Amino acid sequence: MRIDRPLRTSANRRKGSIVVLVAIMLPVLFILAALAINASYMQLTRTELFIATDAATRSAGRTFSELQNVDDAKAAAKATAAKNQVAGESLQLRTGDGDNEIEFGMTSNDGNYSRFEFQKVSTSSVSSGSARANAVRVVGRRDSGSLGGSIQTLFPKFLTTDTFNPTQTSVAMQVDRDISLVLDRSGSMDYLTITWPSGKSPYNSSTMSAAVTAGYLYKSRGNYYYSYGVSSDEYEKWAWEEYYELGPYPQTPWNSLVAAVDGFLNVLDETHPEEHVSVSSYSSNATLDLYLDGDYDEVRDTLDDLYPSGSTAIGKGMEKGIQTLTHSSARPYAAKTMVVMTDGMHNYGIDPVTVATSLVATYNLTIHTVTFGSGADKTRMQKVAAIGGGSHYHAEDGTALKDVFEEIANNLPVLLTE
Repeated sequence: MRIDRPLRTSANRRKGSIVVLVAIMLPVLFILAALAINASYMQLTRTELFIATDAATRSAGRTFSELQNVDDAKAAAKATAAKNQVAGESLQLRTGDGDNEIEFGMTSNDGNYSRFEFQKVSTSSVSSGSARANAVRVVGRRDSGSLGGSIQTLFPKFLTTDTFNPTQTSVAMQVDRDISLVLDRSGSMDYLTITWPSGKSPYNSSTMSAAVTAGYLYKSRGNYYYSYGVSSDEYEKWAWEEYYELGPYPQTPWNSLVAAVDGFLNVLDETHPEEHVSVSSYSSNATLDLYLDGDYDEVRDTLDDLYPSGSTAIGKGMEKGIQTLTHSSARPYAAKTMVVMTDGMHNYGIDPVTVATSLVATYNLTIHTVTFGSGADKTRMQKVAAIGGGSHYHAEDGTALKDVFEEIANNLPVLLTE
């Protein structure tokens, strides 16, 4: 008996071929997938390292700008780096001078839109004050020589390395600034109200008797008179500071402002970047009193020639202030900063909020605002600072006002150049 075998169809033959093809391609696909995953993981890790290094550099640069101390800058870089994860671990930085992971130096360019170049300076020289530095360079590392070590790939042995060693370098430099001071010289800046403590007065008989001995008064026919060349303010200051020993004699808001600006300029003298300062002032109207100048004695002399009177036209003052930052004396590569100070309520002319909105839309600048005393328009000036991308500061007395201006002087802008 004859038994015929069933014929194989072409469909059956194709099924067998597909199985063989899948068996051959599956390992290849797995290897390609492993390569793709490793490549993606490596890129993700490099991005994490980039972010962590930049954050550490910004922190170090800001701290170095404010405190002018290399140890504080190193500590800031290390602390910020540790807050950022790279491949699931905190980025660790060495702070030793020979580790070359946190370095100090000078950056410069030729002024023709070229790249800023970093030149390293010995950290010990910067710390001792024998050398200048205007930049901090941080090198973030995850290689075999770093504290964190090399990074393991997710799929080793698949036609790729078992580990990889990313590094990232970032430089933060302090930026030269052109600073426009817009100052309130309205009538309220000349008001002085002194409250003497209970039982203490410059016109008590015991006080006036002591003033005769001190030479501030003389007595004739039972009455007291100011000695030749002595004003009432000078006499009361003597009574406050020397007779009653109540501390520094209260100043008018204007005199407090002059002292605060002097402290501001003293701080600028100590910082490494070069700042030029201009002065505009306002009352019922505004004046451009001094174009940008690197000679701070010119600024001091300008304030000595100004006198408070009139209303409070803050917006007009800001319009004068921007003229100094756009004048031919302004430096094209310097950061532009406007500091607007007032002790009162805006009550004349264009609203400073409107002016700030227009300036920010037209120019690249930062606007800080300072309010002084209980009568100042804090809410409005907070809006101006927010629009200008700056900070608002408030001071209740002359000592606090001086502290505010010194803080502004210390808060130098930081630019990442690498």
